[in-house]
Amino acid sequence: MDIALATEARAMYAHLLSRADLDKIGSMRTTDELLSYLLRSPAWQQAALSLPPAGATDVQFAEALGRCLFEDYERLYRFASDASKEFLIFMTYEAELKFLLSALRKLSTGATGELFYIPAAAIRLTRGFNLARLREAKNFQDIVEGAAGSIYGSTLRELTLDPVSGQPSFNEAALRLEAKYYHSLDHYLKTGYRGPSKRELAQTVSFRADMLNISYILRLRRFGTPVQEALELLLPMHGALGEETQRRILEADTDEQAIAELRATRLGKWLTEVEGSSPESLVRSAEKIYYRKIIHGAPNLSVVDAFLKLKENEAKMLRRAFVALQYGLSPAGYMD
Repeated sequence: MDIALATEARAMYAHLLSRADLDKIGSMRTTDELLSYLLRSPAWQQAALSLPPAGATDVQFAEALGRCLFEDYERLYRFASDASKEFLIFMTYEAELKFLLSALRKLSTGATGELFYIPAAAIRLTRGFNLARLREAKNFQDIVEGAAGSIYGSTLRELTLDPVSGQPSFNEAALRLEAKYYHSLDHYLKTGYRGPSKRELAQTVSFRADMLNISYILRLRRFGTPVQEALELLLPMHGALGEETQRRILEADTDEQAIAELRATRLGKWLTEVEGSSPESLVRSAEKIYYRKIIHGAPNLSVVDAFLKLKENEAKMLRRAFVALQYGLSPAGYMD
């Protein structure tokens, strides 16, 4: 079953955008030109077809990409074995996390606009997450009650609230909720997962947590955050980056030295971006190399996970290109 599922994921991966496609998109001048091009893409055709032929907004575009991604997820989920489904369900928990963070950010800043798009299909696969209640949240208690039955319910209830605003610190909330997701996934793989490829899946989760910590470390360095404070803001999960390694990177005199410290770890072979790259660009490049290697490796559930991550990252790239075009900018500088 899982070999057939991996084979299907590889076939879907082959439909993602090629280097030639990316070069073409990088030279475009309008969002309508981008949508017209995506109509010819097997991976994104359905997303483009769901949008008006002209004048689509960035919100409409993001939602169309999100639906397309989850349609692929549902297709793979539907044919997965029971054990594989138990692992794949964590993709919906990750979507819930992103939705919660966008709701908390909106509450803390008072901003208007749409929250992170999460398809109804994702919510149907889980319980205890009241999407309508969260969309209409007027205060933090609404968010707590809207997510009460989700895996994040207890974490939300434990957050320290400001006595004046009645809200938690957004940064603390983001850290604690992200840690909850990764701890839940890590714990499940160690104690609950009974399917194949357990070791490979655990390595993938460890890599993902390391990449998130790398992006945090490099940003915190640039913000001048004190080392001990920065260490407390990282995910408390250590794969290739133990605490002493994290400390050395944070204490490095220059960004070049920090990158050199990173490349001296087991993660070094994935970190091929040149010095001076943004933390986000460095991580995106590493993820692309890592997940492509998995795609072409042993046919197991890790291939499905890798495909879904690569398509999700491609969707994020297309969103950056779309927004750049909206502002009359060249998308080429926003696609790496």
